[in-house]
Amino acid sequence: LTVTASAADMSAALGATTPSVVSPGQVITGLTATCTNVGANAATNATCAPSVSAGTISALSCTPSSPQTSLAAGANIVCTYTYTAPGTAGGADEPTTSVTFTATTGATNDSAAGNNVATQATPVIDAVNDTAGQPGGTVGATTPLGTNDQFPAGSAFTIQPGSTCAAPSVSGTGTATYNVPATGSCTVNYQVCAPAPNATVCDTATLTVTASAADMSAALGAT
Repeated sequence: LTVTASAADMSAALGATTPSVVSPGQVITGLTATCTNVGANAATNATCAPSVSAGTISALSCTPSSPQTSLAAGANIVCTYTYTAPGTAGGADEPTTSVTFTATTGATNDSAAGNNVATQATPVIDAVNDTAGQPGGTVGATTPLGTNDQFPAGSAFTIQPGSTCAAPSVSGTGTATYNVPATGSCTVNYQVCAPAPNATVCDTATLTVTASAADMSAALGAT
């Protein structure tokens, strides 16, 4: 006697709220991974699980629970979770440049493995502290801020409170303008935010400007 298991087909999908950009240390609640039995027969020992390549997942809850002894055709398992991005907000360099969100499913009698995994690569926006040396007393000195930052195309830079340089400003594309003190140092605080619809996903950093003294050198002519 030959017994053939009835085939099911589990398919994984990430929820529409899976972030398309994250910032260091950001906490995002209410994310979902959905695993649906799109086959004609019940799925045996059906599973569903979200995972991430960097950062952490917490508060994971699946309805119905995973694994399911038998998941009817057309039924699904929905897993909700909270995601915490790696790193901390501020000017420290976060080495993670991208996070891959993954939803994985399967069943003992799954007939097609090709749709068992769904993924999405999400960039990490990261503003990194800068330093610059400028001649003391310079008025309207400029420094590009985005050189060591990582951010999606179309992101916007803005000046932030607490800058100590005189007349500080930051252009939308990331050029800081300021007056350099005669001696010592000053700071320009700034923020870079992702473009819409993620304009609230931001990171901050500080440009520290150090004044350099003039150095005159005299020389006699060859004659």
